[in-house]
Amino acid sequence: MMYLAEERPALNIYQKLAKIRKSVEVVQKNKSGYGYRYVTDDELLSKISGAMDRLGVSLIPSVVPDTMEVTPYTYQKTKGGKQETVNEILVQSDMVFEWVNDENPQEKIVVPWAMVGQQADASQSFGSGLTYVYRYFLLKFFGVSTVEDDPDRWRSKQREAEEAENKAITDGILAEADKLIKDFVSKNPERRSDVTKFVSGYVKSGNYMQIKEAALAANLLEEFNKKFVEGE
Repeated sequence: MMYLAEERPALNIYQKLAKIRKSVEVVQKNKSGYGYRYVTDDELLSKISGAMDRLGVSLIPSVVPDTMEVTPYTYQKTKGGKQETVNEILVQSDMVFEWVNDENPQEKIVVPWAMVGQQADASQSFGSGLTYVYRYFLLKFFGVSTVEDDPDRWRSKQREAEEAENKAITDGILAEADKLIKDFVSKNPERRSDVTKFVSGYVKSGNYMQIKEAALAANLLEEFNKKFVEGE
């Protein structure tokens, strides 16, 4: 079935999240600190928030009531060859991340999670815990590959696999279209020029076997069937 842009079926929450995942599937670790390389919030969130805005998806994090614990945490650290005692505050709680379809707010996905923060005082522990858990929730939920190398290398390998799959699908659709078109022309030779004109709307050369995109091939097959075969 063909749809005009305004008639296209709305995406459900699962389809929207799948599209967001596709747009952020690899992010380069772009900052170093404390012996680790990690993805900064702005790098990750700029990609995800942009996709969320385009698709109409909201993410609502919340602390589960009565689950927060605030406890002192003391440990020894060596500094300048000397041992020193460090007193910090550990804040932990259960959390829930709720995905909401903005176009249909009743449609939601609730994901249980947890938060832990450790700093010099309770407010810092809580703030750092929320920052950390938000970043890593998004990383793990979308299965983002935070590669050390240039993400383009990872993408190129994935692109090769996607192109091979797309080609196989496209070839199958075109084979079906080719049989349908040739059968129609053999039975209706007087309409050959109509068929040629129709096909030229999809590929200038008129050789529909040159089509590379599966969606375009499927559209040609569907529209040809509607216009010529079902119309008979």
